[in-house]
Amino acid sequence: MNDQKVPLLQKFGFLIGMGGSVTVFNLTTMFAMLFFTDLMGLNPAAVGTMLLIAKIIDAVFDPLCGALIDRTNTRFGKVRPWVFIGAIITFIVGILVFVVPGFSDNGKLVWSFVTYTGVNLAFTACTLGIITSIPLITTSQLERVSLSAYQYIGQTAFSIVTTIIIMPLITYFSQTAPLSAYWKTSLIVGGIGLVGTLFFVFVIKENKFESQTGGGEGVKVPLSASLLSLVKNKYFLILCIIVITTGIATAMHQSALAQYLIYGLKAPELASALMPLLYIGAFVAALLAKPLARFDKLRMAKLSFLIVAFGLGLRFFTGDATMLIVIAGEVILGLGAGLFSVYVLTLLMDTIEYGYLKNGTRNDGLIMSTLSFQQKIGQGVGISIMGFWLAASGYVSGAPEQSEAVADALFNIHLLPLLITSILSLIVLQLFYKLDAKTVEGIISDIKARDEAAAEGAASAVPEAMQDGEES
Repeated sequence: MNDQKVPLLQKFGFLIGMGGSVTVFNLTTMFAMLFFTDLMGLNPAAVGTMLLIAKIIDAVFDPLCGALIDRTNTRFGKVRPWVFIGAIITFIVGILVFVVPGFSDNGKLVWSFVTYTGVNLAFTACTLGIITSIPLITTSQLERVSLSAYQYIGQTAFSIVTTIIIMPLITYFSQTAPLSAYWKTSLIVGGIGLVGTLFFVFVIKENKFESQTGGGEGVKVPLSASLLSLVKNKYFLILCIIVITTGIATAMHQSALAQYLIYGLKAPELASALMPLLYIGAFVAALLAKPLARFDKLRMAKLSFLIVAFGLGLRFFTGDATMLIVIAGEVILGLGAGLFSVYVLTLLMDTIEYGYLKNGTRNDGLIMSTLSFQQKIGQGVGISIMGFWLAASGYVSGAPEQSEAVADALFNIHLLPLLITSILSLIVLQLFYKLDAKTVEGIISDIKARDEAAAEGAASAVPEAMQDGEES
């Protein structure tokens, strides 16, 4: 067992490895809708449907990819081949997403679907490999927390940098060749990210442990029993609803930002300054996570939604009266969203203990893997709703100017769904979610007492079972 501290070089590898992996993904997330509608001239409703299907496929791929990683054994390790191959494919296909082929509209839609889906699947393989490597590097719980913090800080830091440089690059290349501006930008941004991710591959050293779990290893619970236990876990279901609905609203907020700046605020030149603000707030939240760890995580989760609602409400009810309000609102939103991203993981862990006490079934991996699945489903649905919303407002693909109705729709898409879901999430947590720190401590104590009693009962029953010829 390796309980020693992880070398700083490997921690730095996590920082720039995860950071590098998100560069192309951020570019496609923020500009796919704009590129497919305005540069390719595709119908926004058709694009929204296509992106929804792509996200569903990506979400289903999550548990499949995790199972394949678990079964990978090479001389390079279990996860490094997935990170290496995923990074290469993300870089290549990330460029092809922004290439305009000489096809019909249907052909362009198929091209967009294949390349956009490919980027998402490759990104999933890469990032799942990075996260899965944490327990393969150390069994120290403190070091695992430290590695998680490094990768989250790297993710937000790289997101800030890439969003700052994306718009200036697109603007620069658009002066001479607008159709090639996006793939050239992806080439540069993706190249930076590829170097960072490959650094992770070459500095990380996986270890092989005989055991990485506590008691009960080797016990295989049928998948049907695990799924049934999730349905019976009311607090897990509450978090599912919150994660999916906020994921839908967050996707609409992020995807509408570029078009809102162009057609709503009529200030595309401000994109490089405004788009990183959400990540700046999340970066601050990541830095604050450790000193705030002594506070009850349920209260902090509630506070995170209150912060998000305040930032969005400030913008919505003032109608973005000044640019200072826009800036303040985005930073506040990023801070709240970042805090929730930190605490939702720990809340999910609490539902594992609750489910084990109530149903007698542990399904740690299944519950934790659902977070990415839920977020991706939310993203797909959110982008799809946005596409239909824009189509209903009269959005004209490729038009240099849009109507006032479209500008109003972009403002509402950008702010209203996330504001409503944040308020509702806060209310749901307050009224229905009862797993605070004291309650969870009691659950853990009850589990320990029950398991000890069961172990003692099994031990005392062995002689009698042997005497009667029965199974204990």
